[in-house]
Amino acid sequence: MSTELVVASISGAVALVSVVISARASRRQALLAAELERQTAALARDVARQDVMSRVRDPLLWAAYDLQSRIYNIARSQFGFLTLYYKDGNPQEREYARRNTLYVIAEYFCWVEIVRRRVQFLDLGNREDNRGVVDLLHQVSNRFSSDRNQGAGFRLFRGEQRAIGELMISEDEDGHGCIGYAEFCRRLATDQDFCAWFASLDESIQALGDEFYVEQRLMEIQHTLIKLIKFLDEGGERFPFTHELPQQRADRPRWLSHLQADASEPGAG
Repeated sequence: MSTELVVASISGAVALVSVVISARASRRQALLAAELERQTAALARDVARQDVMSRVRDPLLWAAYDLQSRIYNIARSQFGFLTLYYKDGNPQEREYARRNTLYVIAEYFCWVEIVRRRVQFLDLGNREDNRGVVDLLHQVSNRFSSDRNQGAGFRLFRGEQRAIGELMISEDEDGHGCIGYAEFCRRLATDQDFCAWFASLDESIQALGDEFYVEQRLMEIQHTLIKLIKFLDEGGERFPFTHELPQQRADRPRWLSHLQADASEPGAG
């Protein structure tokens, strides 16, 4: 074989190998680029989901905390929040105690309704956790609507809970939010249709304020809200302290005198 033919054969082989290597490199580069694009898109979706979660889960957590705190300060003793500020308060305090208690209940229903509408974004990391929080929301709803040996005080059927939540939703630039306390008070005073949805709750608050009694429904709601708070705030990073009302027999209401405290202390409202 001539030298020229050998050189040509080697050159051809080198060229062929170069083409193969180049093709493989191009394919590898394309795969890496595709994987990078996939990871970038996944990260963007995760950031967006975390943003939505923070705008939905955190307000729900705060609303649940405020509601359980108010229930605790109402039900802990005969000298609780409603006795001090509704029964024994001046006209301004009396009105605040009634309206603000209505508001903290309504605010909770508002964020539950928002979560219900955007539940696909409430991703806590795995399906079991997602089911857990939905189950706890369901349990709180059951406590409000239950008829079991509890009478009609503070009872709201599921449809009423959702209706109140819907009425409290405020559309803003970031999506759904909750109307503020000032707007809530304005609607109570000027909108008869709005006010009608709160009539039974208002009657329950005034009845409990006029004459304290152990309201079993409220105690069960508070216990379940604490479970929800601990589930959403694992490790107590946001709310390290929650005080749970003691269990009481529904047929033998008792004063919670051993829990008496000054309701004007921080966090009493």
